[in-house]
Amino acid sequence: MEKTPTSMRCAENASEKVDKGGLCLEDRVSGLPDGVLVSILKLLTMKEAARTSFLSKRWRYMWTHITRLNFDPSSHIIQGICERQKEVEVERPLYLSWVNQVLTSHNAPTIDEFRVRFDFGESSTLDINNWVNFAMEKRVKILELDLAECTDYSREEEDYNFPDPDGIINHLHSLPFGFTSCNFLTNLLLTHVNVTGQVLEYFLTNFPNLEQLYVKESDALVNLKVPDLALKLKRLEITFCFNVESIEISATNLVSFKYFGPKISLPFKNVQSPVDLYIGGEYCIYLIYKFLDISSYLSKLESLALEMTSMRKIYLRHTKFPVFNKLKRLKVIINAIDDESLMDFTFLIEACPFLSKFVLELRWFKSLRKRKQHKFTSRPHHYLKVVELIGFVGRTNDVELAMYLIKSAVNLEKIIFDPRSPSIIGTPWEFTNQKRKTIARKRAKKLGSKLPAAADLIIL
Repeated sequence: MEKTPTSMRCAENASEKVDKGGLCLEDRVSGLPDGVLVSILKLLTMKEAARTSFLSKRWRYMWTHITRLNFDPSSHIIQGICERQKEVEVERPLYLSWVNQVLTSHNAPTIDEFRVRFDFGESSTLDINNWVNFAMEKRVKILELDLAECTDYSREEEDYNFPDPDGIINHLHSLPFGFTSCNFLTNLLLTHVNVTGQVLEYFLTNFPNLEQLYVKESDALVNLKVPDLALKLKRLEITFCFNVESIEISATNLVSFKYFGPKISLPFKNVQSPVDLYIGGEYCIYLIYKFLDISSYLSKLESLALEMTSMRKIYLRHTKFPVFNKLKRLKVIINAIDDESLMDFTFLIEACPFLSKFVLELRWFKSLRKRKQHKFTSRPHHYLKVVELIGFVGRTNDVELAMYLIKSAVNLEKIIFDPRSPSIIGTPWEFTNQKRKTIARKRAKKLGSKLPAAADLIIL
């Protein structure tokens, strides 16, 4: 009997390859079970996963069963479109087509994530509504719509309006397989999406497993009540929604609350103390003076971040703070001006006797006036181990505070000086203005000479 050449036997099996010597090389990866292959594809971007369809017949439709649908433009050919308005207008229909084609081909019965990130407005409402319905049909766990504007130009059309959830539920009930429960959604994240408080309350009431709610830049959000029924809600973030008038939180298991926006009444109604709290904008200045009044809600607070404007509006030395006995991490983000002192933050630091990490993030604004460095009296802080100064430039006010922290943290283990501007970290502009950073590093090194012998000096 004539033997079949090795190369011919391999050709019959699309999962095997032939090396230069004609030997058959077994493709063991393609021989794995479908579930394992889909798990591998979940680690790839959408574009990379789709490309595997060209490997062999075994792989042709495998990517259509992935459960992570992340349509981030960084993983698509439209990377960098946010530089010019013209590119956005050209690439928007291509992006729409990309998403629609993937959804048409998708075969998995359920999905874990559905994420869209692109510059869309109301003209794309029909497509986006279809995407939301698709995600709900697939019983999505994490739903994210990031429709933020890519350019500095104001979009002429209105923002996309999130659909009425009653319409979504009615649509699901009309499907052939029926619809019995809303217990699948765990994370809802909306950026630059107009969504009302009534819609959010519907989700919080009717989706019992919702753990995270994130809303950013929604002009339609005015009043929000987080009901007692939101038993599993752990993280709530409402930021840059400048028409907000009131937030009322009764979620008893809330762990983390982040709010950046206008002044509102104190939001906590029926909650245990959150572990993480981030407050910014006008409300931050208001809350600083109310800390003593809400100390009962902050008894378990371990991490606090305050993002505020200039120190001109803040008088911490005249403020009575509660003692934050549980607080271990404190971060302050502020617009710094040359002639302003940062030393008032020491009064807040001293109200945190067990603080182990302090981070200061400086966003500099120039002033025509300058001042001399002031003398100060430091009090020993025995638990402060790590200090990080982001945006350090070595001016009078940040040097002054750095000196205080070095002297007061008697058990300091590490201090980090980062001369990069916080607003451009992670962007192509991060590496500009090297001359200023060189000066800042020299001043940081000089301060480092005053550190205890056991402390590490890190200059980025």
